[in-house]
Amino acid sequence: MTPMLMPGLQYWIGAIMQERACQTRREILRAAAQTFDAHGYFGTRLQDIVAQRHVSKGALYFHFQSKEGLAQAVVQEQYDMWVALTSDLRAQYPRAVRGLLELTWLVARMMSDEAIARAGIRLLLERTVASPEVPHPFQAWTSLIEELLTEARAQRELLSSVDVGEAARFVVIALAGLHQVRETDQDADLRLYVTTIWRYALPGLVTPACLADLRAALPDLADQP
Repeated sequence: MTPMLMPGLQYWIGAIMQERACQTRREILRAAAQTFDAHGYFGTRLQDIVAQRHVSKGALYFHFQSKEGLAQAVVQEQYDMWVALTSDLRAQYPRAVRGLLELTWLVARMMSDEAIARAGIRLLLERTVASPEVPHPFQAWTSLIEELLTEARAQRELLSSVDVGEAARFVVIALAGLHQVRETDQDADLRLYVTTIWRYALPGLVTPACLADLRAALPDLADQP
């Protein structure tokens, strides 16, 4: 007869197993992101992912049934990173325009440092993971930016002529373009590119008083001699 485990011990063992499963899933996603980033969707084979980070074939198929499902998970993981960043920045920066600027600079850094950020963009640009099961992140990102711009309007920091939907799409298109910049120059300072975008875009988006405050707090946004 198999001895019965005490309820507390069962819970402890279950928690350990669940954490190990979560850690394995994270390792698979990191390995997949590195491979998708380097080779794209069609250039990636599941065995290439298995060859990395001590990922076993059994573990991969336990968590993901197909390459398409794995690609969708990478895209979703990248979108979740945006959501988490936006939430943190809202708490740190009550003024929505400043929070938006900080978000775009963080995304630029992620494009340089995080394989998941780059892989998610590449997969979307290749348009290989569109699926009803996963919300299209370009649309979801646009909604996040639009929310920040709507908050900025409520704070009376947007020009009355600004269409928040169009402005949000402009920001997302600009950020997606960072991927192409890095593809051609891996040493490019993506944060500098974002700063240049804002230097020229902000006068058409925010009020003169808001623009003056931002330039005083962030000298890089000031007109260059």
